[in-house]
Amino acid sequence: MNINKQSIWILKGVLFSGVLLLGACSLTEVTSTTSGAVDAVTPDVTLNRFVDVRLASIQKEAAQGEGENLDALAELMGKKDKQAFSSWMNANYDELFNNLKQPSQLISRIESQGKDLI
Repeated sequence: MNINKQSIWILKGVLFSGVLLLGACSLTEVTSTTSGAVDAVTPDVTLNRFVDVRLASIQKEAAQGEGENLDALAELMGKKDKQAFSSWMNANYDELFNNLKQPSQLISRIESQGKDLI
């Protein structure tokens, strides 16, 4: 089989395009398997964007005391015990969500009130 340099570059381009397309498909969902590398580069952007997009779901799950959005939020905020985080969100629901004007306020409230969470 005779492969020249141009063919290799074309193959690399096709593979890279495929990776970009696959990556773009998964950008709409943030789950508990969020890459630590992404968070290490842009933790505030990722966390703020997640809360902006998912605030209604986070609030609903906090009222229930469980859910995948709370698990993802715990992951993004570096909380190791997701169950404890979800229970804490439920127990502190009023303090976290009353008079909430902007999604970023939720992050501040969690950080200031939930310092002791693992």
